[in-house]
Amino acid sequence: MKAKVLSIALAAILATTATTVFANDGGADNPIELKYINTKAQLPIYQLRLNNLSKGSYAIAIKDETGSLLYNETVAGAKIVRNYQFDAELPADTQLTFEVSNLKDNTVKVYNVSKNTKVVEDVVVNEVK
Repeated sequence: MKAKVLSIALAAILATTATTVFANDGGADNPIELKYINTKAQLPIYQLRLNNLSKGSYAIAIKDETGSLLYNETVAGAKIVRNYQFDAELPADTQLTFEVSNLKDNTVKVYNVSKNTKVVEDVVVNEVK
């Protein structure tokens, strides 16, 4: 039910090359990376990077905190980069889970994403001669 309200279709799935996005290549030390990269039109953009050197197939699933599937896809290739952005604002307390499954060796990496909002008021007092 919540998934219907959230408008589960993704607004943008953009593939970019790793060299234009990152100066430091993660390589074998970090085969999968998920990062928050920006907010556009009040909607967060998450970037998933698969640093596999040889071609592979991966299943990607995005779920909410109840386990409801919001989005899934299968990607194949080497050095895969995907940007994900929902087409509607998610409630502030929504927690997302990104699951990346390597279809070759059946390994799964899971990332939890939660959002915290903080209001900071900074008051500065300066002496003026």
